[in-house]
Amino acid sequence: MISDLRAAGAPADIAGDVCVVGTGPAGLTLAIELAGKGRRVVLLEAGGEGYEADTQELCKGAVKSGGHIDIADSRLRQFGGTSGHWTGLCAPLDPVDFEPRSGSPHHGWPIRRADLDPFYLRAQSYLDLGPSRYGWTDLVSVGAPLPLDPARVETVIHQQSPPTRYAEKFLETARAAAKIDCWLHANLVDLTLADGSDRVENVTVATLDGVRTRVTAKAFVIACGAIENARILLNARSQRPAGIGNEHGVVGRYFTDHMTILTSLVLLNEGVDAKIYCEPFSVDGANLELALRLHPDVIKREGLNNNHAFLNARYDDALYSDDFRNYGWTSFAAMLKAFSHGRAPDRLAERYCDVMDDVGGVTTGVYRHVMRRFRPPDQPRAFAFRQDAEQAPNPDSRVTLAEEKDRLGLNRATLDWRIAADDFLKLRRTHELIGAAIGAAGLGRIRLEIPEKPEPGLAYSGYHHMGTTRMHADPTKGVVDADCRVHSVKNLYMAGSSVFTTGGASHPTLTIVALAIRLADHLAATA
Repeated sequence: MISDLRAAGAPADIAGDVCVVGTGPAGLTLAIELAGKGRRVVLLEAGGEGYEADTQELCKGAVKSGGHIDIADSRLRQFGGTSGHWTGLCAPLDPVDFEPRSGSPHHGWPIRRADLDPFYLRAQSYLDLGPSRYGWTDLVSVGAPLPLDPARVETVIHQQSPPTRYAEKFLETARAAAKIDCWLHANLVDLTLADGSDRVENVTVATLDGVRTRVTAKAFVIACGAIENARILLNARSQRPAGIGNEHGVVGRYFTDHMTILTSLVLLNEGVDAKIYCEPFSVDGANLELALRLHPDVIKREGLNNNHAFLNARYDDALYSDDFRNYGWTSFAAMLKAFSHGRAPDRLAERYCDVMDDVGGVTTGVYRHVMRRFRPPDQPRAFAFRQDAEQAPNPDSRVTLAEEKDRLGLNRATLDWRIAADDFLKLRRTHELIGAAIGAAGLGRIRLEIPEKPEPGLAYSGYHHMGTTRMHADPTKGVVDADCRVHSVKNLYMAGSSVFTTGGASHPTLTIVALAIRLADHLAATA
């Protein structure tokens, strides 16, 4: 059932077995799983069924660092959450991502990849992916990978979701579910602990026009994204002055994102065919893309961050250049996709202005896409490495509260995203080692393009906000335990990428969904 808290006659009290805050891939997956196990779920969504400017404005905050990152427009405060504009690339985190690593003292989850494997299997269908095949041996029929020394460099597989929009796929599911009591325009504004206890007794939600309601449950889960999850806990200061869960000052720390960067150039020898690395293909209903990564033993021996390097073909023919892909083209593509699905695009006026501001680039992009159907490209020999590279967890990269308050009276967030020079140097070393393996195999050579004295502006945010309520066995180093429960509160849980201890090199959505399914199993047994 879906109701609107703004409607006349909204109840003063709402009760359920589990209260889930947020309807993105974490929260909605969790609600569906719990409802399927017979638990009554109160599901709270701050926005409506679609984009609303006044609700989206609540995401605004300040960016303190000089890096290329956005705190507000990269998130969507509406039913389905940020799945409304994610790009869909999926792969599990690598086993090495969960392990401690030399040269990076904050690496190491309290769980291992094997603990998530059964939940990755269940997550595939939520994101409309094909069979769970991420090993090259599953796909030998499509062609041969580059003949590189497997002890040095491996080929890794990613799957492409359509991408799944949770609002489109699950809105009617939530509306029809007898065990889901979903409330729109219900902004979480406070958490109340029972007197003298370490349990949440209830939470207060409010609409922008002043309606306030109290929600009680046996367990509470906050699933609002890494920035908002931290902001909610830090704002909950009426009973704990530093914020709930922040007894050791860890809430908001270890903010992590992927370093999105196109750099270093690989020139393959004539006759070397790398076509399967630069063109997506389909096998057994799965849409796949390939990348190169260092063997885990090399990563650990060298003390490097993880990285999956996709090969971005460079063509002599300008028709196949993607230099038109900037903000104008991104807005145009989003508008075109929305209209093709019979709906109005989010942020239509803003996107229209982006297109008109770059009408020449958009026109070039349209022309090239049409002409590519009639003029096939030559086989490329030059490739740039395209990646969303891992950055090492850094406690000084963090979300804090600003002095400015939003319309609900909550302090806005300030984001200080810090990329260390060492993160770029580790990426440079990764490229150097992949290039050495390519050279040793007689396939070609590499030109490193990351300088020895890098600047933070080299990379852009992947819009993969992670950390801030990270998972760690030690309460002084993390906010939640291995079950995603806040260390200092027995019935409060966090969901989504805010619990990631490290970011790895895979896009986070598949892991977000897998962790949500795992948490649902845990709560169904305890709440």
